[in-house]
Amino acid sequence: MTSRISLLSAAALVALVPSSAMARPVHRDAHVAERLTDPAVQARASAMAALMTEMVLDLKVGPLARAMGEWGDPDLRRVPYDARLRDFAGPETRGLSRDIARELPRAMGQMGRTAGAIEGMIPEFERMARDMGRVIDRAAPPRDYRDDPYYDDGYEY
Repeated sequence: MTSRISLLSAAALVALVPSSAMARPVHRDAHVAERLTDPAVQARASAMAALMTEMVLDLKVGPLARAMGEWGDPDLRRVPYDARLRDFAGPETRGLSRDIARELPRAMGQMGRTAGAIEGMIPEFERMARDMGRVIDRAAPPRDYRDDPYYDDGYEY
């Protein structure tokens, strides 16, 4: 069981590395709630998620399993070279991409409604942060942290 979990984890990591490498910094988008609740966007996202699920499940993990078997569980050495992730994931994954495509629009709608509520609260959060900053400034004596060896804000002075 541990070998199966290790192999699934390693395969998932391999599948996610390219998307992590393409990640961009997050910026505030005022229209995120609208897009998440847009049926056309939901349909495209569902189709893409279903396709990506099938691609990940079809990922060839035999070579990875064999390599892991060389320095770990000897049972992994017997994994067929052409084994796919779906072979290890089991029968529960049959229909997984269909389930994701069916459920994703509902989940996106819920996220959109939540994002809309949070967007409406942003001015209040900003006001609260300013108020907290003023309270902290009044309560704490001014101090130059640049000379404190335990404080590192990542900037060179």
